[in-house]
Amino acid sequence: MKKFLLISLVLLLALSLAAVSLGCPTEEEEEPPVNGEEPPVDEEEEPPPLEEPWGTLRVSMPSFSYESMDAIEGESFFGWSFADPLISWDENFDFAPSIAESWEVSADGLTWTFNIRQGVKFHNGDPLTSADVQFSVEHWQSPESWNPWSPYLSYNFDTMYCPDDYTFVYKTLKPEHPLAICFSDVVIYPKNYIETNGWDVWKTHPIASGPWKFVSFTSGDNIVMEANTEHWGTVPHFEILIQYVVPEESTQIAMLKRGEVDIITVISLDRSLDLQEEGYTLVPAAAPTGIMLTMPGTWFEEAGPTSDIRVRRALAYSINHQELCDTFFHGLAEPGGRWFMHPGSWGWDPSWQPEPYDFDLAVSLLAEANYPDAFDDPIIPMWVQVGSGWTPDLMQILQGYWSEVGIQTQINMVDPFEWAGMYFVPHYDDPTFPNVGAIFPWVFPDLWPSNVYHSFNMYCGGVHTVGNDPHAVELYNRAVNEPDADLCEQYWSEFMSYAQDEMFVTFGVALVYAPLAVVGPEVGEWTYGTWLGSIASAYVGVPHAK
Repeated sequence: MKKFLLISLVLLLALSLAAVSLGCPTEEEEEPPVNGEEPPVDEEEEPPPLEEPWGTLRVSMPSFSYESMDAIEGESFFGWSFADPLISWDENFDFAPSIAESWEVSADGLTWTFNIRQGVKFHNGDPLTSADVQFSVEHWQSPESWNPWSPYLSYNFDTMYCPDDYTFVYKTLKPEHPLAICFSDVVIYPKNYIETNGWDVWKTHPIASGPWKFVSFTSGDNIVMEANTEHWGTVPHFEILIQYVVPEESTQIAMLKRGEVDIITVISLDRSLDLQEEGYTLVPAAAPTGIMLTMPGTWFEEAGPTSDIRVRRALAYSINHQELCDTFFHGLAEPGGRWFMHPGSWGWDPSWQPEPYDFDLAVSLLAEANYPDAFDDPIIPMWVQVGSGWTPDLMQILQGYWSEVGIQTQINMVDPFEWAGMYFVPHYDDPTFPNVGAIFPWVFPDLWPSNVYHSFNMYCGGVHTVGNDPHAVELYNRAVNEPDADLCEQYWSEFMSYAQDEMFVTFGVALVYAPLAVVGPEVGEWTYGTWLGSIASAYVGVPHAK
């Protein structure tokens, strides 16, 4: 920024604004009691309900990225605003209840039983039952899905059924505890409504059970939602949420200063800090954002320079990571990180260290690889999304580091759809695909409970196809299908070590703890909440408003 701190511009907006308060009362001005009565407070019980939502929250961003309502269409960024996932995770990044109040996995690891929360209603008043859950899971893992997580359920699917209205059972062919990640990405849709009206009608006016209700959408311009006051979990503090597309940073800032929007996003660090000095509030990320560089298709000779691991390592060793963190990121970052991992992540080995800055070693490796003379085209292309905040500036700085050691690169700016098409569409046997031999910056919050499926995609021939190493696939399968939890984590550390040490098709530049939003004076205090999956402009999550 998911987030620019996410896969696309919007991905860095994993905000928990469903619980933000507008014009919060001061210490001298007490909040009026609910219904005119002072409710009793029991410290061991849930806090009293909030007042009815009021007011309009206006948020601007450079792009909507995927304008998708349906989770099977890549990732439904808007969909996370008005739909609830089957399960979620909490502030400690442990899996937590959502539509499923609880669940259990059988001793042999083959049967998942989900106990569905009772009393949940869709926006049209229909009750949510296990039939809706099964309908949504079937839709999510259907052949029509190009959601990157769908195949992981499909590959290991045996059967699913509903023994009653509030129990959903899913059986797999082999043990695979990391499937919880996939279940946390499944959002629940209304079976009866969609089967009666059709998906086309639903996509133009989607309903689900989430904290926001869809009102209207204008492609490339704005989306409007209203608060769901009957949501079972989080009731927004605002009556209306409007998200605007404003590509130009200067225009976003001008709109904030004129009071036309309340929050602006994907603003450069320099401008964000300037605005902070002017009295605006910066809201930092809830967890570090990993800046990774990935190099797809490295096993093809047609990949050019990146087909040689010595060149790939030279790219890492020629970057002065600490200097970059101290200057460009104003001390809000630290060197390191691995693919969707940071210290404390599941499977993280404390002995792991970031690649060091070593100018002489980089030059030596390039000489061993006979770069540039050994390659017909020594120029390494970089593909960067238009409107991706500070990412283009960062890539220009990296281009400067690489130029100093003699590595030739070219920055290509493309729109988010083209970028995603190049990066996510499988091309296992096509060495002429445009992402082969290129560098893709991946800027994404490291908020996932584990990086298992991200890593299959990255290292084992998944949607990114950066590696086709049979031993990596062997190590991956050993870890994923290990029923013992402790051994599973140990095996996963070994897999990640192998991927980094022997394959080196990705490397971390920095972990950024930078602000993701600039907030105007009318918005009360709030923080980023738990990231509930691949949400971008979702504004749902754990309430943090004061």
